[in-house]
Amino acid sequence: MSRNRDSNVGTPVAKAVSRRRILEGLGALAATTACGSTDDGGSLGTAGAPGTAGANSGAAGAGAGAPGLGGAGGAAAGAPGSAGSAAAGAPGTAGAPAGGAPGTAGAGGTAAGGAGAGGTAGAGGGGGGGLTAPPFDMVPMCTASKTDAAGQGPFFIHELEKSDDISLFRQDIRGQYNATAMPGVEMHLHLRILDAKSTSCNMVPVPDVDVYIWHTDAQGYYSGFGLKGTATEQKPDTPYAGAPGQNDLQNTDRFCRGIQTTDANGVVSFKSFFPGWYNGRDLHIHFVAFKKGSMSKGRVTYTNANSDNKWLFTTQFYFDPTFSKPIHEKNEPYKARTVLTAYAGAMAADEAGNSNLRAKATLAGDTAGVGGIVTAQMQILLDPKA
Repeated sequence: MSRNRDSNVGTPVAKAVSRRRILEGLGALAATTACGSTDDGGSLGTAGAPGTAGANSGAAGAGAGAPGLGGAGGAAAGAPGSAGSAAAGAPGTAGAPAGGAPGTAGAGGTAAGGAGAGGTAGAGGGGGGGLTAPPFDMVPMCTASKTDAAGQGPFFIHELEKSDDISLFRQDIRGQYNATAMPGVEMHLHLRILDAKSTSCNMVPVPDVDVYIWHTDAQGYYSGFGLKGTATEQKPDTPYAGAPGQNDLQNTDRFCRGIQTTDANGVVSFKSFFPGWYNGRDLHIHFVAFKKGSMSKGRVTYTNANSDNKWLFTTQFYFDPTFSKPIHEKNEPYKARTVLTAYAGAMAADEAGNSNLRAKATLAGDTAGVGGIVTAQMQILLDPKA
């Protein structure tokens, strides 16, 4: 069936933003997590000294270090602190070294592996934050990655586009448009970036690349765009007709979008919810990669020419219908929308001009397909343009 695509609307307006310069002056971009999570890892930092739990507070739980920059995983976590009074909780366990899962917090304490007490978690590390990428066996590779006819689409938000915005450098991007709606099935998304110019089956990883991903929540809503009760309010059940458009950046939601920086293995990981869909597009996830240090250029479609040579690659990827359909047909809130006539086409992943990139995906911990966690993996080949 024929479906409309994401497309840019309106005249792009360049906008100079100096937020990165301000943040770099402070030493690092703060890692921000959705849903109150503090398990994002970052670039390697310095371990903090042992902390002591404060009386009746639990604010500096065991495993939280004194001030220091959070490293990738638990490597930069401080040594275990001493337990405080009963209200502070028993000592927690420090995070495992070099990118291990977060430590376990004592009651009222803070798990090690995130920021040390009084410290700042490092921004953008791909390997930390409690998610460990599984082996990339049987993940599509050795063929050139493709762009997608739908392009960047209208709903991209650059990290520095709004000077008063939250930082999108975070691993946990869970959330939804309607706070009272069921959130959907949790998804752990692992992407590996490989050098398309290399030989040996394109197995050369590309580190230090800022990877942006964004997708709809389980009900088909994008964060950041449109305003409830107005002409730009999102209506994912009806055919998309250009509203909201790319210039309707009208709300402060930032769910299901984030940035990570590829580690030495070229890997980034995100914790999100399995995507929904909106009428007019197949179910998909957006991907844009930049060299580190890119600046916002406003509401534009990014290219090498308009990004000071920082833009690297833009595409979208999909899921095999044999995997995505059971997720949608057995779990809410997806299930309620399977009665819509556009549902079958949205699951097909067959839009003309699509990238043909389909993620490897598995479901574990479910009960006959209900609940559980989706693990999705994709490898993207790009020219690092060094």
